[in-house]
Amino acid sequence: MKLSIIIPAFNEEKAIVSTIQNSLKEKEKLIQNTKIKEVEIIAVNDASTDKTNSLLQKFLPKIKIFSHKENKGYGAAIKTGIQNSKSDLIAFYDADGTYPINKLTELVSELLSENSDLVIGSRLEKGTKMPTQRLIGNKLFVFLLNFFGSFKVKDTASGMRVFKRKLCDSLDSLPDGLSFTPAMTTLAVHEKWIISFIPIHYSKRTGNSKLNSLTHGITFLVSILEIVKKHNPLKLFGSIGLLFLFLALILFYPFFLGGINFLDFGLRRIFLITCLVLVGVTLMFFGFLANFIVKLFYKKLNTAIVYNGAYNRFLLTKYNLIGLFLFVLGLSLILLTSNSSHISIPVAGITFLFIGIQLIASSVLVKTIKELYEERMK
Repeated sequence: MKLSIIIPAFNEEKAIVSTIQNSLKEKEKLIQNTKIKEVEIIAVNDASTDKTNSLLQKFLPKIKIFSHKENKGYGAAIKTGIQNSKSDLIAFYDADGTYPINKLTELVSELLSENSDLVIGSRLEKGTKMPTQRLIGNKLFVFLLNFFGSFKVKDTASGMRVFKRKLCDSLDSLPDGLSFTPAMTTLAVHEKWIISFIPIHYSKRTGNSKLNSLTHGITFLVSILEIVKKHNPLKLFGSIGLLFLFLALILFYPFFLGGINFLDFGLRRIFLITCLVLVGVTLMFFGFLANFIVKLFYKKLNTAIVYNGAYNRFLLTKYNLIGLFLFVLGLSLILLTSNSSHISIPVAGITFLFIGIQLIASSVLVKTIKELYEERMK
């Protein structure tokens, strides 16, 4: 069994020598203590402008070096390393001195003994030297991914991990920048890869950091949501839709208890609550339709994370009838509204009317997509 260790490097002259030296030591330990019989170390120089490349050259032929002519990004460097490896297992970690390279053997052993697809070194343990703002951000990303996923993640963006070769084809679509790792973890969760976490000590960086907590934090968030959008759009858009409905409820609830009539409530408040309700309902139905499309293209429910009953052909025909009933009910409530009516009557009427329209339109669209898909698959 062969292992490739990929080390992406961009302007890491202060830490690259110790990183390679420690990697060579760990190579011997891996061969002695695991089933790994051959280890190759691949350093990818991402167009460094300092002495990184010249320092790497001193380690030839003990390591392989691949260089980008222009800076392509952290994720692109890892992809280059993967493309130039032919091993059964792939490992990578940063060249900045933050990761304990002597823990690699433990990660590899975990991968082999537990039959995992991916083992990640978890940095968010006690004693971590991660800057406070980054620690808070990483814990927020963990919370976010645990909410959207179906697996308890301990670290989303760790740059030290080991995985099986069979996963490599799925990584081509991931970002080329620093958001490669959180996107990879999000993909792993939604593709149901078997993931394990090993606690590791995260040290202070050697040299200047290239990570900006704000801009890269936003990039990380977007990369996570992009993967969620492709695999579980109902939970993403449905959650945002529920938030809008909750805000509408907060605005409406005190006036509902107070028994305020339509005239006293004020058009501005009615307009605001109605807009929140309509946006919330629209997002929820959009998520419903998007999940149906995801289900068709992925062809497996455990990836799309949808409930089969919600898309049953029998129920889809009933959505038309339910939608028609709600449309008529909503229209009736609106027509019956007078200046002395309780404010709940017009708000409920508008809500029912809009939900009815959404149900009718959604069921027609879902049935059309399903029929076209089934005809194409024949």
